[in-house]
Amino acid sequence: MTSRSWFRADVQALRALAVVLVVLYHFGVPGIRGGFFGVDVFFVISGFVITQVLVREFATTNGTSLLDFYGRRIRRILPMAAMVAVASVFLTYHYLAYVTGAVNAHDALWVTLFSGNFHFAALGTNYFTAAQPPSTLQQYWSLAVEEQFYFVWPVLFLLCTRLLRRWDFKRVLTVVLSVIVVSSFIWCVVESHSSLTWAFFSPLTRAWELGCGALIAVTESWFVGRSPRAGAVLGGLGVAVLLACTWFYTAATVWPGSAVAAPVLATTAILVGGTLVGPGGFSGLVTWRPVQWVGDISYSWYLVHWPIVAVATQYSFSALPLKSRLELLALSLVIAAVAYYLIDRPIRRSRFLLQHRGWTYAMGGFLIVAAYGVISWHLTHY
Repeated sequence: MTSRSWFRADVQALRALAVVLVVLYHFGVPGIRGGFFGVDVFFVISGFVITQVLVREFATTNGTSLLDFYGRRIRRILPMAAMVAVASVFLTYHYLAYVTGAVNAHDALWVTLFSGNFHFAALGTNYFTAAQPPSTLQQYWSLAVEEQFYFVWPVLFLLCTRLLRRWDFKRVLTVVLSVIVVSSFIWCVVESHSSLTWAFFSPLTRAWELGCGALIAVTESWFVGRSPRAGAVLGGLGVAVLLACTWFYTAATVWPGSAVAAPVLATTAILVGGTLVGPGGFSGLVTWRPVQWVGDISYSWYLVHWPIVAVATQYSFSALPLKSRLELLALSLVIAAVAYYLIDRPIRRSRFLLQHRGWTYAMGGFLIVAAYGVISWHLTHY
């Protein structure tokens, strides 16, 4: 399932754009007023990539191995997630007050179990106008939403393909996903007007975003390489909408609400456009090595950048000048790159772990228990 023939350069470039928007927004770079929607772009990408793997596995083997699927997720997500969570707790205790360290360590316990979104929602956390300093682990809310999607969607995929074998599995999945997308979007809009905090953090209001990506993956074979010119136009239009949202959306925008539809549909358009173009039709900025490299380290950079900006902002007695914010941004990029080359990529590509699934699960269990234990120790000994 790691064949480079399935690699989509446009998806990697889209990852790069998403993480750059989020990072620039969090570091307060002028002109990036709505970069927070980069997370929604990530949701669509995740739904697309994960479902793409499931569909291709089922098409080639006539089955779906949940153990292999979760093994890939363990190698991809847990090492960096555990390391950054523990490092953030150390960083907070060292540079900020003891009480702040304890609060963030408590957050980390929830984060370690991939339920940070429920925790922050229960606390009434407001992403845009929090009364208290934000948690140094607040970025994990989106990771929790994705993990909850990973727990539910592969099982639902398996049930659909096993129980409804007499019908074409792609048509069945298209119907199921369409129902999920419509229902979740309606709930997102309704919940945004009744409980904005839960609308922001709930997997039920975000499911339609991941579902849009999944829907493109299911129907991908019907459109791949059909019209490169139309694909280029559709992709360009999607990028233009994303850039426009960066300027016109602000912290005052009701979010997610109906406003989230624009960046989500724009991302969907880019993925559809890339499907129409075909895997060999990308060139120029999309395949430019620096862009692809940022896409490579996007996961590491997303996790690493937030503790740096959160701690630095709270540690400073006054607002950080732009020069300092840019220096911290560069620091976060360097740390993310080092973490990617030393931790993320070696573990994800480890031949030993690929050939010994049991050791992958043992590593995942150890990382969760070790991270939870270290964080608990901090809470009781500081």
